[in-house]
Amino acid sequence: MSNEAKSALLAIGVPFVGVMGGIVALSGSELTVLGFPILFAWLFLWMPLTSLCLHMAWKFFDRKDFEEAERNELAQAKTEIGDPT
Repeated sequence: MSNEAKSALLAIGVPFVGVMGGIVALSGSELTVLGFPILFAWLFLWMPLTSLCLHMAWKFFDRKDFEEAERNELAQAKTEIGDPT
């Protein structure tokens, strides 16, 4: 599996399955967490977890490619303007 596919799976797939799985599993429950129905608490929990998944996808799969592209772009710009450094 390519890094792009792994990144997309972690950044989009995991939160999707988490949210949809929670809706299916918890929709009939009457439990509460801090006064909220457990389904709402589950959905609220997935807001920061989604950000965490995006960060992990960036850190583990996308960052190296982006940094390499930035270095190449900077080197190309330096050669175009004739900068010796």
